[in-house]
Amino acid sequence: MNKKVKQVTIKTTSAASELVADVLFEEGSEGVSVYDGSDFASLINSDVIWDYVDEKAVSDDPVVRVVGCFAEDKELDALKTRLEELRKNCPFDTGSLELTCALIRADNWDEEWKKYYSPIKTGRLVVVPEWINYAAKKGEKIVKMHPGQAFGTGEHESTRICLYLLQKEIKGGEEVIDVGCGSGILAAAAIVAGARHADACDIDPVAVEAAERNARLNGVEDSVRIVLGSLEECAEGKYDVILANITADVLIAMSNGFRDRLKEGGALIMSGVINSRAAQVEEAMKSAGFTLEEKRTDKEWTGYLWR
Repeated sequence: MNKKVKQVTIKTTSAASELVADVLFEEGSEGVSVYDGSDFASLINSDVIWDYVDEKAVSDDPVVRVVGCFAEDKELDALKTRLEELRKNCPFDTGSLELTCALIRADNWDEEWKKYYSPIKTGRLVVVPEWINYAAKKGEKIVKMHPGQAFGTGEHESTRICLYLLQKEIKGGEEVIDVGCGSGILAAAAIVAGARHADACDIDPVAVEAAERNARLNGVEDSVRIVLGSLEECAEGKYDVILANITADVLIAMSNGFRDRLKEGGALIMSGVINSRAAQVEEAMKSAGFTLEEKRTDKEWTGYLWR
C-alpha cells in the first residue's frame, strides 16, 4: 500500500509568503513550495533574456499559495494557532491565511517540490539546487544547495541581498563569519567567491546539519568551520567580513558584538530586516559605531553593508 502524506496549502500574500513558509518548516513540514505569480512576472521584466514566454504563465492573481507536507497523522492545531499569531502580529497584510488539507501519495510529494527550485543568479554567483545539472557560463561561480529545512536557499530577497553585497567585498583571502548561518549558503558562497576561511554558527541543530551538508556539497568543508551556538561561542578573533541574515531584533541586540568582532576597516553585511524596521536597525548600528556604506532593498526586505 502506498504511503500517504498530508499536503497543507495556505493562502497568503507575496509579502507574507516567506513568513508562512517559516511557520510550516518550524511545525515540521518536510518541504515547502511557494506559488506566487508575481515572482515570474518580476523575472520576465528583469535583464534575463527569454526566447519565449507563455503568457498563460503570468498570473495577476494576488493570492499566493504556500504548500507544505506533513506525516499523515499530523495534528494541525498548533499550525493553526501559529498562523493566527502571525495574522495578529505581522506588520503587513497576510491575506486570508486560509488553510486547506489533502492526502496525497508520498512519492508524488518527494518529486513535486523539487520542480519549483531553479538556478538563481546573483552577480557572478549562481545558486544551483544539487539535483540540477548546470554548466557555468564565463565568469560565473556555482554554489550548490540542498534546501533541507534550514533557511537560506537563495530564493529569499534577504539572502539575495547578502549574496550581492558579499561579492563586492570578497577580493581573496578574507576571514569570514556567518552568524545565524541557516543552510550555510552564505558561508559556502564566501569561500566559492574567494575567501580563505569561514566560520558559521547557528543555535538551531537543524541549521547546523544543513550547513554541514551544503559545505560538503560545495567541496568547501575544509574551509568552513560550523558551530552549534552563538557568535561568542563560535568566533575566534576578528574577521574581515561578518555576514548576518537574521531579523531586526536580533541584529539590534548583536550590534555591539558585531563591532567587537570586526577588524578595522572590515565589512558587516546584514539583511533580514523588514522595511518597516529599517530605521530602528540603522539607529542601533550607528550608535554602535558603524558607518553605512550601502543600503539595498528588495520587495519588503532591506539589507546593508556597514563599516
